[in-house]
Parts: sequence; C-alpha cells; structure tokens
Amino acid sequence: MYNECIGIPSAVMMATNSHASEAFKQYVQKDPKGRTILIVPEGKYKGWVPRIIYSMHLEDVSLPFLRLMSFPVGGTSIGNLVDMKNFSAVGNYLCLLPKSFGTCKSMETLNLSFNHFQQIPAAVFNLQSLTWLDCSDNELEVLSPDIGKLKNLRTLKLGGNFLSEIPSEISQCKKIEYLVLSRKWYPREGGMKELPKAACGLKELRYLDVSWHQIHTIPDEVGNLTKLESLNMKGNFLKYVSTDIAKCTSLRELNLTGALKLNSYIPEELLQLSELRTLNLNNNYFSEISPKINGLKKLRHFIMRRNALVSLPDTLFDLKHLESIEIGDNYLEELSPSIKKLKKLKTLEMRGNKLTKLPDELCDCGSLESLLLSLNELVSLPENIYRLANLKELDVSRNQLTSIPLLLDKLEMLAKTGLIDLSENSIKVPPQEICDQGSDTLFIFLREYRISQAKHRRKMILIGAAKAGKTSLRNALILGRSKLTAEHERTWVLERHLWEPEPDLRVQVLDFGGHHIYSAAHHMFLTSEALHVLVFDLSKYKPELYDAMVGNWLDAIMDRSPGAVIVMVGTHVDLCKEDEIDEILEDISDRMKRIEDKKIQEIKIHLVRTDDALNSLTNRDTGTKFEDIEIQRLREKRNGIYKMLKTRSKLPQNIHVVSCADELTGVCEFRNMLIEKLKEAGERPLPTPWWRYLQKIAEYPEKILSFTEALRIFKDLMNEMNQSMISLEGSAVSSLEMVLKYLHATGEIMWYSDNPKLQGIVFHHPETLVEMLRAIFKHDFDKVVVYDEIFGKIAGLTEKKFDAMKEDFLSKGIMTLELLHFCLYHFKIPAEARDIFVDLMLKFDLCYEIPSSLQTNYTSSRILRFPWFLRIEASNEVFVKWPTRTPRNIVELSFQFVFPSKSPPNFFEKLSSRLQAHVSKREDWSNGVLAFKNKSKILVTREQKDGGTEILVAVRGSDLQELWYLLLKIYHDMKSLLQEWPLVHVEQYLLCSHCILRGDNDPYLYPAELYLETVCPKKLYQLQSCQKCTEVFIPACLVIPLDADFQDDIGQHIIVLKEFLASLEDTVDGSGSGILTDLGLMYVAAKLGFDWTLVVSNLGLKQAEIEQIQMDNPYKVINMISIALQRWRDRQDGQSDEVLLQQLFSALKNCNRMDLVDELRQKYNIPEDNPKED
Repeated sequence: MYNECIGIPSAVMMATNSHASEAFKQYVQKDPKGRTILIVPEGKYKGWVPRIIYSMHLEDVSLPFLRLMSFPVGGTSIGNLVDMKNFSAVGNYLCLLPKSFGTCKSMETLNLSFNHFQQIPAAVFNLQSLTWLDCSDNELEVLSPDIGKLKNLRTLKLGGNFLSEIPSEISQCKKIEYLVLSRKWYPREGGMKELPKAACGLKELRYLDVSWHQIHTIPDEVGNLTKLESLNMKGNFLKYVSTDIAKCTSLRELNLTGALKLNSYIPEELLQLSELRTLNLNNNYFSEISPKINGLKKLRHFIMRRNALVSLPDTLFDLKHLESIEIGDNYLEELSPSIKKLKKLKTLEMRGNKLTKLPDELCDCGSLESLLLSLNELVSLPENIYRLANLKELDVSRNQLTSIPLLLDKLEMLAKTGLIDLSENSIKVPPQEICDQGSDTLFIFLREYRISQAKHRRKMILIGAAKAGKTSLRNALILGRSKLTAEHERTWVLERHLWEPEPDLRVQVLDFGGHHIYSAAHHMFLTSEALHVLVFDLSKYKPELYDAMVGNWLDAIMDRSPGAVIVMVGTHVDLCKEDEIDEILEDISDRMKRIEDKKIQEIKIHLVRTDDALNSLTNRDTGTKFEDIEIQRLREKRNGIYKMLKTRSKLPQNIHVVSCADELTGVCEFRNMLIEKLKEAGERPLPTPWWRYLQKIAEYPEKILSFTEALRIFKDLMNEMNQSMISLEGSAVSSLEMVLKYLHATGEIMWYSDNPKLQGIVFHHPETLVEMLRAIFKHDFDKVVVYDEIFGKIAGLTEKKFDAMKEDFLSKGIMTLELLHFCLYHFKIPAEARDIFVDLMLKFDLCYEIPSSLQTNYTSSRILRFPWFLRIEASNEVFVKWPTRTPRNIVELSFQFVFPSKSPPNFFEKLSSRLQAHVSKREDWSNGVLAFKNKSKILVTREQKDGGTEILVAVRGSDLQELWYLLLKIYHDMKSLLQEWPLVHVEQYLLCSHCILRGDNDPYLYPAELYLETVCPKKLYQLQSCQKCTEVFIPACLVIPLDADFQDDIGQHIIVLKEFLASLEDTVDGSGSGILTDLGLMYVAAKLGFDWTLVVSNLGLKQAEIEQIQMDNPYKVINMISIALQRWRDRQDGQSDEVLLQQLFSALKNCNRMDLVDELRQKYNIPEDNPKED
C-alpha cells in the first residue's frame, strides 16, 4: 500500500512516522497555567507533521514554517485537537483547511498568515468562539459574507491580500476593534475605491488600516466610528473627505503618506480633527500648508517629509502641544521666529531644506531634545544655542558653517549622549578636525578652566623599622591624644588615613609597616611629592643598629624618591635619659652626613671618570659604528649620574624627638613643624571639577576601577559641569591623566602612570590595594593565619591540607590558590577581586606562577611562589648540576651587577620572579636560582661582599644563540627593575668567558653597558680583548652578543669557538676533541653545509623527520643540522664513542665528504685505524 497523499510505501511511512513522532514529542510542554501546548520553534523541526498529533490533548498548537499543505494532514479527522484554543500555522503552504477543522469549537485565536489561501476556508466560519483571526499576506481576493458568523471577533487582520471589496455582513461582527484591510502594495491595479461603508458600521473599531488601495472617498458613514483612534490610509488616492470625519472625536493618529498626491492642498475637513495627536503627510506634493492647520489644537506630532513646501504658516506655531515637527526634504528657506511659542517641542527635523540661518528665538524652545538640520545651507548657529539645556542630539552636518558658538559646550545633555555631528562643513574656529572628533574632544577644546580656590593637598608617609612608633605617632597627630599601639594593632604592610590639621589642609597619611617582609610593597607607594617622615625608636638606638633603624630607610627614600622632603623623628623620648638624647642624635647626624658625603663624592668621581672616557672617545675618530654606540652609551650613563647628583634629596637638618605617651612630649611642636612643611609648597590650585571627580569615583562600587571606566566617569562629570580639563594635547585622556597624577601625588588615589602594566588600573580606594597585600605579606604569618573550619570549607581545604600548604609557604614561598582564597576571606575581600589580585602581584613582580606538579605533593588550580619567603639553602643537587669548573665543550657566559653599598630592597626577589618568563624548570633557594631552558642552564646568585651586594647571572650550554638570548633577557630585566630605583649606584660587568673557561677565579671584567647593548658585527670572529691575556685571540661570540634569530654567519662563529675550546683543552690537560658533544656536533654542522640531509639519512634519520626538523627551525640551517646529528647520537644507546665516530665518518665518506673526515682527524689527532673520542 501507498500513502494516498504523497505516494510513499506504507511500511516506510510507519517507520518514518514512528521516528518523527518521537522527535515531535519534545516540543510538547506545559505553560505556566498548567495547559498542555505544542510550540515548534521556527526552523527547529524538519519534515511532515506525524499523525500522533491528533491523539494529543493540546490547547495551543504552533506549527510555523513546516511546509504544511493541509491541516489536518490528508484531510483526516482533527482527533483530540478539537479542544484547541489557539492555533498558528504561519509561513506554510496551506491553501485549504478540511471540514474537520471546523469542529474546534473552542478555538479563540487562529493565525494563518503567510500561506497561499485564496479565500478564508469555510471551516473557519464555524469557529464562532474566535476573537482573533489573522489571514494576512495570503492571496485572498474575496471575503465571504460568512465572515458575519464570527460575532466574537475583536481582531481581524486581512492585510497584504488582493481584496477589492468588503461584504456588508462584516458589520455583524460588532465587537471588532482592530481591523487591517490593507492591500499588497504591488500591483497597484485593483482595490477599493471608497472607504468601506460596512467597516464604518463597526462602532467598536479603534484601529483601521486600508493602505495601498485606490480609495478616493471617505464617505459620510465614517462619522459612525466615534471610537476610532488610528486610521492608516497610506498609498491611496484620496480626493474627497466627508465633513462627518469630524465626528471621529477619538481619532488620535492619521497616516496619509502618499495618499493626497491628487490634491493641491490639504482637505480642510482633516484640519477640524481637534483631538488628533499625530498627522503624517509624507510623500505628497504640497507646496504650502493651510493656515487652518491650527484647528488641530491637540496635535503633538506633525510629519510632512518629502513634499514641496516653500514656507510654513505662522499658525502652525500656535499648536502649543506640538512635540515633534518633521519636515525634511522640502524647499524651506527660513524658520519663523514664532517657533519660540512651541515650549513643548522636543524634535525639530528639517534635513535637506534650503535654510541659511536659524532664528535666535529657536533657543527659547527649552524642551528641544533633537535638532536635525543636515543638508541645508546654514552659515552659522544662534549664539544662544547653549540655552537649549535639554538638547541631546544635534546634527548640522553638510552645511556651510564657518564657526560654531563658543558656549556650545554648556549643552550638558548633548555632552552625555555625544550625539553631535558637525562634519562636512568648513568650520575654522574651532578647527573642523576638532569638530569631527565628537563632543568630548570638541567640548574640551571649547571650555575654559574654572579654577576655584583649592585646599592644600599633600601626602605624608610614615616610614621606619618595625615597632619604631609610627602608628602611635600617627594616632597622636590625628587624634590629638595618646593612643599607644597594642601588639595586635601593629601595621601590616601599610595603612591609609586622612589628617586635616587645619581647615585648608588635607593630608593623606600612609603608615608603612616596618617589618622587612613589607618592604616588598613599599616601592609601590613611595613618591617624590610626599613628605617622608622617618621614624625610629630613640630608646633602642645603638650605633651598630644605624643601618637597620635609620640608614636602610633613608636610602630607600633617597634612591626611590629623588628630591623628596625628609623629616626625621625619634620616638619614646620619655624612655631615654636626658644626657643620652643629644649623644644619640649627634651620632645619627654624623653618620648620615658622613655616609651621604661619601656617596656624593663617589658619584662625582664616577661622573668625572665618565666624562674623561667620553672625551677620549669623542676626540678619537675611528669611523667605526661600534665606537659610536659606545659614545652613546657613555652619554646616557653620564646623564644618569648627573641627574642622580642634582636631584638627590637633602638630609634633614634637625632630628625631632617626641613621646606618644600620655603627656605627648614634643608632639605639639612636631605637629606644627609638619604643618609648616606641608604648606611650604604653597597652595596648589585645584579646579572644583577635580574634587567632584574624586567624589564620583569614590562612589563607584567596585574595588578596582579600570582606566576606561575612570575615563567614562570623567567625561560624564566634565560634561555635566560644563568644565574643561584641557591639557596641552587637548584630549580627554591626557586631561584625565593630569588629574590622576595629581590625585596620586596627594594620596587620594593610586595610579601608576609610569608602569605600562598598571596604567589600566586605578585604585580609587587605595585601602583596597593595602588589604590585598596584607593577605600575603605578614611578618607573623605563622601565628596569624590559622585554620578555620568555615573558611577552610569555602576554600576547599581540610585542616591537613591547609597545614601542608602553610608549611610550604613559610619555607618555600609556595602559595596555592586555595590558601590565597583562605587568606582573602580572612580580610573579607570579594571573591571577584581574587583573580585581579593574583594578576596584580604578578605584574608587580611580587611572585611568579609555577606548574603545580613540579613543587608540591598536592594538586592546585594555580600555584604562586613568593621569593621573599624562601628560607631553604641550596641543595647538593645544585652543585652536581652546576659544577664549579665549567665542563669541557660547554660555553659559559656571565655578567654581574655590583651594588657597592646595598642593593635596592627586594631587587633579587623581583628578578627571581621575572626569571620565570624565560625558563621551563628551576630550583630556588634563599640566595639563588638554578634554572633550565632546553639544554641550557641558568644560574643566578646573590652574595654579600665587601659591604655591598653582587648578583651574578651565568648561562651554560652549547647553543650560542640561545645562551645569548637568555643572558640578554635577564640583563634587560635587571635594567628594567633598576628604573624603580633611578638613583641607585650600580656597577655592571660582563665576565670574560676566556678567563672562566681557563678556570681563572678572578676573570677580566668588561663594561656590560658597552658590550651587552650591541650585536656582533658581521665578519668579526676574533678579538684581542682580554687584558689578562692580551696576546690571545678570543672568539668574538664570547664577548659580543649574537643575534638570537638572524645571525647569518653563525656557522663561522661556531667553528672559531670550537677550535678555541679545543686549544684550551690541549693547553690545560691534553684531553680529546669532544666531537660527539653538542658543541662538537655543532662544529661538524657548521662544516657540513648543504650535504647534511644525505649524511643524516645515512645515519638513519627518516625523510619525514628531516623535513620536520627543517620546518621547526626555519632559516637556521646550523640548528637543523645540529639537532639531526644530536638525535642520531642520542639514539645509539650503549655504543662506545669509537663506534659512533666510525658511523659518523662512514656516513661522511658515503656522501663524498672525505675532506671533512680528513680535516677532523688531522685537527683533533684522531688515528685513522683506531679513532677515539674522550
């Protein structure tokens, strides 16, 4: 048997129907009211509707775009669907509905739009419960008189069909409120000639659409539509309008777009609709408007685009309720001053007219929000346009403007929206280029400063050793009374407080925690603009403690904050004997002066030596580029030394003494001195908007503010206040940067303008950063951070796991994300700030991230290491992996930074953090790191020596380019870190590799800045540079860096290097050639040339592997050959060197490279009958 409808075998149909039924069931659901409904999402179901649907009890059925040709399918019974209330079959191929459909007596809504019906199916007229029927966009030509049976209809949509008449029986549908009878807009032939009288009998009608017919008459019967609110007659040919239309007292909207083209004037009958709110006369041919337009007393929206208007009647402006006038694309040359009467006008659209000027009276339209005047001939705008306070959109593009009102920036609402278009004019003031950049740039350019009398705003930093009395001093200054600090109240990292000693003086006080652990974060807060108060405990001072209590802190200020004003104060004077005080102060003053004089003398000597070196090179013209670079480096060095000398802070002239105990001895005098110092700089003019901006960002709820968001807030506020923050560059960004720098300098916010990594973050609540750092940098972490069951569960930590992680942190500096989460909860930092905090610490080089599997016995989603907390010493493995003497056939390159007195605080720890970016594996201890990258090794160590600090960086391996790459990366990292301490004195040296390879423990030192900041010139392979062996030619590649990527002559460098190493071995201990080492095979590679693929093929490498090596090392032929030879060697497990050499020589012979075999044997004394590789 075959299915009668579509000719498919019944067996196939049964199987297919079963599958379709299951797929179809997924769309059956319950609505919120508990009704069973079927809604097939558009495009989600393909295929025919399975018959199972007729066995379902459904109230709503929606079957859009399923290519249905009939429903029920094949004319079958409607089944259990007789109880349907809502049916939609939009966008199918339906052209009929079987009689069974008419049994759905409960049907209330029926949507058959976008199908192929030529008439409404007879079954529909049996659905007498219908209230909503949509048969729009079909092919209906006739509407059956049976429509009168649907007496409950309220909405009837028949638009987009071919109806030419409406049966009188429609008047029996007395409940209809919404009726759409519009015709398809094409073809234009046919359609109704008169507004259907039958429709005029529908007294409940509120909306009527008869667009795109050929209606020429609105009959008297229209007067019956007393409830009609909206009439759409777009695209008709209206000529006659009954006066009875005035009886349509509820009519609010009338659309006659293109419907009056046969009229030379607007029918007066239409101008009597006193309740009309919207009149649309677009696309007609009117050249004028009747003065009787004022009969539309309640008109709000007048739309008359694309006509031929040459003037407007003054009576139009009598319509006091008008909110919008849209009369673009006409021929209007002027706008009447009567426009000022329209106090409610919000939109004036006159694009594409012939306006040359605007009346000043336009500026009296205080409600105006949109002024759209593009494509006119305007040469100017009213000067008082700034009075349009509610203006949100201004378009005067494509006019002939040569200037704009200079007070335009006062339009606050326009500034907020940014909807201003001045393009394609010829504006001279301000320049058209500024106008084209939008409201922000334009308004910044236009505004002048409004400077108000500003308060003094300063930042004061309390710094000193732990328990020096900083917090107690702060309490005494701010509270005006004694409040000594209990042990549990001591400062962690730092605290921020506001001090207002006088009405016009506002001071942000930063109280630094004194423990050495906290110093990791101190550099983030030290600034030259602040007043630095160095606090020390007078009662505990001893000469041998000078550095710990005074010297180190003084150095930190003077090196990190050049030019800063420094005040010194000794606390606990009440605990000192009177005769001891002067002695202590004298000792401190003498030491400070003596040390500072020595530093100044060292800097001056260094400056003289640099000048001498620079003069000698300048006077000697060798014509080489190398010397030019040397001169440039020396000049930069000389400028740095000179700056260090000229910007050095002055030592405090006096040391004050106080007691913060009950009597507050000396505090009053000290307070008065501080106020005087803080006000010495004079009053800083502070524009009122800056203070308002500070208030705005203080209200921002997030813990951290992005620069983008800070800029948005800034623009909004400046526009709101009509204020300009114009900077030299004339941009909003530059203006904001100026404001942020000032607020940072005064301690109100924290923004690191000179740190590229952190420029995008504004700490509008500086205490947020403080709280974050407190979570980690605690001097008593072991005691303070204890397990809490609730916090532990939140962080996913058992007590056992917590203890293990805590121990790792305290000894190895390792912190898991879970432990960090635990700490952040302790300080109530929101969870969403956690990732930002981690990234922040990484950016500040406070820690580095390590793979979890390498350092711990447990897993974690993220693990950080803080070098500050490392307590372990170097293991024995370190000395095995990095022997004191450089191994044979291994190259060692190294440099060192020597800080004659002390290195900057935490310099080594920060370097350790940065090192992670360049290595794949590492082992750390308190004063060193041994790291690995491919086959190269890196050693970084710190050593206290002769009162100073030496940091040595050495790399070992055989890949010259990789060694130089690693060494230079670390060198530039160290140079970058020194920028945080611009005045620190450091000596930089490149250690002579020739001396190191010879075992000399006191190698010759090259000036690092001269050699490490250049690239080895082409064809320079040897130098007589080592002053300890002036007669020896040293490979240039051991002294001058090679290009890591494009060293064209790398092969020749390797040949020279290998021969040099071989000569050292012969000289030192007579050992063999080392051809089978990595470096030896690189030597062979350099000699081998383009025959290498044949040689390595003879050695057993497959063609695919050779090609992969080539792809992995583009343009690096020596690397390709070396890797291939090393792979061959490494695969010969258990083979002696003698056998390997025989294999290599055999492969060379087979490829006609006997010349290379002979050269290797002769150069390295390898007997032909018994080759041997030591």
